[in-house]
Amino acid sequence: MKCLVLIVAALAVGTHAFFTPQQVEFAKKLSADCEAEVGDGLPENIGERFRMGDLTLTDDKSKCYMRCIFGKVNFLDRETGVINKETLALKLAKGSTQEKAERFAVRCGSFEGANACEKAHGLYECYFTKKDEYFA
Repeated sequence: MKCLVLIVAALAVGTHAFFTPQQVEFAKKLSADCEAEVGDGLPENIGERFRMGDLTLTDDKSKCYMRCIFGKVNFLDRETGVINKETLALKLAKGSTQEKAERFAVRCGSFEGANACEKAHGLYECYFTKKDEYFA
């Protein structure tokens, strides 16, 4: 169940209509935990903007917020930023087919950034620019 909430917190379109109150609360806690971990200087309403796919979140703090979220749900290694393609495909297959989720993980799971935060941002950006190809 927490895996599905990640998609709410990190990737999916920001409506709460399809999620249980427990999932919504988990997503809020995840966001609050990452806001606290990253610290001051985050853009206003980052959690909501993140869920909505705001591609203007390109500052270093926002990228590290993404790393925190994705790391907490094992989409990537928090230290190295290496994408866990297997976990990514498994969790995203809940909203698509396993085959499409695996293709997505291959396509978007190999972003080469300078650090873990950059790699997390690459995954985030790839999801929101390519999601219709895989999850429509």
